[in-house]
Amino acid sequence: MTMIPRANTALVLLASLVDANGSRIVDGENAERGQFPYQVTLTQKLLVLCGGVLIHERFFLTAAHCLFDANNTLFPLNSLNVFYGSEKLFSNGKYNRISKVLVHDQYEHGNTQYDLALVEVRRSFELSFNAQPIALAESALEEQQTLTVSGFGRTSEAGNTSFKLKHAELSTLSSADCQTASGDGWYEGALCLDTSSGAGFCTGDYGGPAVFNGTLVGIGSYTVGGRCGTGQPDVFVDVGHFSGWVQSQIDGKEDE
Repeated sequence: MTMIPRANTALVLLASLVDANGSRIVDGENAERGQFPYQVTLTQKLLVLCGGVLIHERFFLTAAHCLFDANNTLFPLNSLNVFYGSEKLFSNGKYNRISKVLVHDQYEHGNTQYDLALVEVRRSFELSFNAQPIALAESALEEQQTLTVSGFGRTSEAGNTSFKLKHAELSTLSSADCQTASGDGWYEGALCLDTSSGAGFCTGDYGGPAVFNGTLVGIGSYTVGGRCGTGQPDVFVDVGHFSGWVQSQIDGKEDE
């Protein structure tokens, strides 16, 4: 998304620390306070790993790949935090620790298919005007819709981390166009968004939301070709396609 104003020296140093693992939405607009209360950020110390979505007082969704290191090993859970409740990164919000990770059983480490994980936090999220769960779509999304995406990710492939939450409107591609664009990476439950207008997800945004009519319809997974801002489609996990799996996992945990 659009570049943020020049920061002071301390913020520049913090930006370099945060961006060591990448992050930002390309060509987006700044979010207002409380506009996206379901937005969360998965962090490791001051590193932004990915976005995420608050869906329950004890759970959030993210992309499964966000939870694994370069060797496809699950990050130690005690090294992870989730930041929530603010449109300003690492400011005016709250942190929670990770209790358990439930990765979709069809996801294979290092692959892009079925890139979905449900994460349980150690204590319930403190819900407020700035922190509210979003409802899940109950069925796969109809084609040719305009969705709202949001995140703290990079504003360009080589950009720095955005300390202000950004958002953009993206249109879905047809299933046929999505299958063509993603090639061997396509699977039933993939959802492609058109980034040819310039806006789209970038490193650090993945794991974050795509929303239609106030319901969560997608979780960001990757950009075709691996580089944001090139006009290649962003590929999301269609939440409606997997809502049964998500709900069954939550129900199972609540029964424990």
